[in-house]
Amino acid sequence: MNWKRTKTLFIFVFILVNILLVLIYVNKVTKSQINESESDNEVKFQQEEIKISKDILNKDVSGTKMQMITAKSKDFESYAKGKSSLEAEDSGNTLTGEIDSTVNVSDSNLSDLKDYIVSNVYNGKMYQLGDVTSDTVTYEQAYEGYPLMNNNKARLRFNINDGKATSYEQSVMNNIEPAKSDNNPKKQVITPRKAVETLYFNRYLKSGDEVMDARLGYYSVVRETNVQLLQANWEIKVKHKGKEDVKTYYVEATSSNPKVVDN
Repeated sequence: MNWKRTKTLFIFVFILVNILLVLIYVNKVTKSQINESESDNEVKFQQEEIKISKDILNKDVSGTKMQMITAKSKDFESYAKGKSSLEAEDSGNTLTGEIDSTVNVSDSNLSDLKDYIVSNVYNGKMYQLGDVTSDTVTYEQAYEGYPLMNNNKARLRFNINDGKATSYEQSVMNNIEPAKSDNNPKKQVITPRKAVETLYFNRYLKSGDEVMDARLGYYSVVRETNVQLLQANWEIKVKHKGKEDVKTYYVEATSSNPKVVDN
């Protein structure tokens, strides 16, 4: 056996192993420093006297990836023809319907309304509950489980009178698909904490304010007559100190440097 060559080989392997161990160690230290840096940069909302629940901050979006989408308004003109209870308005983009059956509505029970939507409303299953007031119940169109937020072209609104639904207005976005662009891959969405911190760092959120809610969906960033470009956004509702009304903000959800829309 050539001991000189074997010894050289052992030394070479030993050096490689040590280099590998050093690289692993440096990588761990770097990650630790990044995590510590991120932790140090986190806004301490309680210290800043900003009210926000842990349920909002800790919403899990790991593995959630979204991209920009385009959509086109549906024309209801042909759909409404021959139906006495339906009428197409707004150049065909809005459908109004009269409800001749008894559809009971209350804050605690919307089951009759849900059944009516599934059985009688055009593509009723694509809507999810958005808002309930004393005289209206509003549903929002959804895409892949996420609402098209604050969008009067993707909405189903019922008028309520004396605990009963009497009529509705409906609009629908059709042909929803990823925007055709080479620069439109699906991207990991930012956490709700980062979205709320973006409000803070841009001075929209101050001491004494309360974050009421944060939800993920699509927000229209380009709106032509019948076509829209929609982007993943966090919708954040804030009650500012000394104000009665709740303010709504939209924060880009797939950007490392998100912009804020003050709605």
